[in-house]
Amino acid sequence: MNLSKFSNFFTVKVDGLEIEYGSRELGFRLYKYQEEVLELSTERNLIAIDAPTGAGKTLALLLAFKRLFEDEKNAMILYPTKTLIEDQKTSISKLVEKIKVSVDVTPVDSDRLHEYMLAKGYKTHGEALYDILSSAGPKLVLTNPDILYYILRMEFKRGRPIYRELAKFAGIGIDELHLYWGASLQILFTFLSLMKNKMRLLSTATHDPTLLSLLSHLKGLAKVKAREVEKGARIRHEVHLAFVSIKPEGVLYGDDEAEKIADTVLSVLDQVEDGVNPRVVCIVNSLVFSEKIAEKVSERERDVSLINSLTPRGERNIDSKIVVGTSAIEVGINFDTQALIFEATDTAGFIQRLGRVGRKRPGIAVAFMPYDNFRKIQKEIPQNGRISYSELERAVKHSFTRNPSYADIAGSLHGALIQAGITYTLIRKLIEKDKPLRTLVNIFKYTSRMLPPSLTRVYEDLVEIFDKKMFRKEEYEKLLEIINANRFNLPKKLLEILKSFIKIGVRGVYSSLPAYILKYRTIGSVDVGDLGKMNFEYISSEEEFREKVGSPPPDLEYPILVIRGVLERGYRIAIRPRKFKPGELFLLSKENVYVSAPDDRLRNKIAKLLDGVLAYVVYGSPGDWRFSALKLIGGEGWVILGPDAVIQAWLDESTYL
Repeated sequence: MNLSKFSNFFTVKVDGLEIEYGSRELGFRLYKYQEEVLELSTERNLIAIDAPTGAGKTLALLLAFKRLFEDEKNAMILYPTKTLIEDQKTSISKLVEKIKVSVDVTPVDSDRLHEYMLAKGYKTHGEALYDILSSAGPKLVLTNPDILYYILRMEFKRGRPIYRELAKFAGIGIDELHLYWGASLQILFTFLSLMKNKMRLLSTATHDPTLLSLLSHLKGLAKVKAREVEKGARIRHEVHLAFVSIKPEGVLYGDDEAEKIADTVLSVLDQVEDGVNPRVVCIVNSLVFSEKIAEKVSERERDVSLINSLTPRGERNIDSKIVVGTSAIEVGINFDTQALIFEATDTAGFIQRLGRVGRKRPGIAVAFMPYDNFRKIQKEIPQNGRISYSELERAVKHSFTRNPSYADIAGSLHGALIQAGITYTLIRKLIEKDKPLRTLVNIFKYTSRMLPPSLTRVYEDLVEIFDKKMFRKEEYEKLLEIINANRFNLPKKLLEILKSFIKIGVRGVYSSLPAYILKYRTIGSVDVGDLGKMNFEYISSEEEFREKVGSPPPDLEYPILVIRGVLERGYRIAIRPRKFKPGELFLLSKENVYVSAPDDRLRNKIAKLLDGVLAYVVYGSPGDWRFSALKLIGGEGWVILGPDAVIQAWLDESTYL
């Protein structure tokens, strides 16, 4: 591979990876860790599986569920994306045949619920979901955290019967555990706590020690790890890996950088053999940057596909010679490629992305990274030599930071705010509407019942404070400071904050808008946070659509955004709250937030979306690029939204201390 145009690079050969075989046969030989999972499943009901990409973690989950299916019981596996649900349906159906169990494998996401509803003649998604969950078993439901959270919140029509059907499930699997963080992790932890009598299995290739520490509060956690051996089952082949730095820090975004990476993609394409597509896969962090690379590659190679958050599910094509994408393909699509070009800025991302190459044959990989990470890993790895896969993993862990899970916020007062907000969304239909003080007491009581005893002290203290009106306790004084309240208005203000979580989903604030993606001529949705980077128009009628775009597609509902592409620079959406103090949590309202947008109608739409959403202003950059945030008008700052606002406040306080 020719990297002479880069001033900072070095290469290494990463040996293939073999893991330990077990002794048990099921018509085929199990890996040792799979055998351990199968044995543990008879005595433990909470198992964390740590195994590399491609090592058969899905089979390990199914082996643990095997006896449940044989007893006519049901199980569920959660996947982080719709695409991964779709991808796993076929492979799991083959695996259940392999282990000789009879079970109905049923994918459930919002799109499939809608299709099922229409096919069966139901009027609501809830009726369709109840039909699926209540049908005769055994069945294995493949779904995502969003569907589960809506069930727990009883958002669907027939909410209570649906919840009762969920309670009958005997097994729960969580795949790609490393992708859960912040509020999504606390929601998942709450679910695992509520389902304490079920078989619960968690799997990932990159376990976070802080997250495991949180899970250890759940009684009986067992950890199983696939062990590397010199002679065993080969799950990875040799990879010729290059480390490259082309900028000092941060993510890739410039035209020159896009041109260099496009050149690298095409030069690597020339080195791989004709055969199964995709031959080269390129994964980067930024939506905008992925569009730039795909455009530059397509100028010289027509057979290229782009997969990012704007690409509709039906348009996600992996049969091209070259596939360019974002984290949407990091875990979402099970492909086999000869070569991989990827952006590396954190530990889990590096390991997950590298796992996409070398699965069935030797491969080529090029990792682009900030210079600081490049310098660190250069000291850890012998240049132009060989290294084992486990040695590479250790070097990556020493040279990159891990995207934090914020699992350690759970035991703090800030974490208690998030957890109480989650609890309110779960129990709001069960508690009587009462005075704020009494409602808060009920929320904290329910929260302490949901969680393990080792995490309930703060909630028990809050019950005591608000129940007995002990307003001089340390936690009470801290709450006054966090939300800028006094003892007279704290109950009302705190309850308003907890109620704001009704607008919060697993992935953050409910802020998606329907969109027509012009490139694919299909309907999708766009997050308001991403919308700021788009070239779009807001269209409110069929006549306006025909005037500005052409003939409308069938069944198009207005108003709708028409996405023409991405912006090179700048943000087209920004906000400024009229009443706020930096360093304080506060609630946005449509009357007190000014929205900058290219269309007055869209300004009003976004203002309504943000009405009642929790916020926190930070000058400079957000504490984490994953936070839900909108640009602050009139300054170098951001407005952090929803539970992420609480995490940002916690980070600022921790940094200050």
